[in-house]
Amino acid sequence: MTIPGLVYGFLIASAIGLAFHLIRGGNLGRLAMYLVSAWISFAVGHTVGGWIGLHLWRFGPLNLFAALVGTVLGLLTAAFLAGPQLGGTTGPGQAPPTRGQDT
Repeated sequence: MTIPGLVYGFLIASAIGLAFHLIRGGNLGRLAMYLVSAWISFAVGHTVGGWIGLHLWRFGPLNLFAALVGTVLGLLTAAFLAGPQLGGTTGPGQAPPTRGQDT
């Protein structure tokens, strides 16, 4: 793997992780989890794609198809294992939840 290939893979994985966080939402901890998960799963997908001989959508030294599939699967797995986010913030125009008040 070349240095430009590593940098390009890092940028692609980061963009996918950031887009996933934009879609799913969450706090800074979730963003960090999605980024690390995207980096690791991109590398694993690229490596596994090379091992099994899957060379679809090659870009220089990168197996883009296998890496993208690995990244998506890794992000979905991380989001599933992390579970729902508790204590979310209220959106615009929404009142915070109240407890014990009957109207």
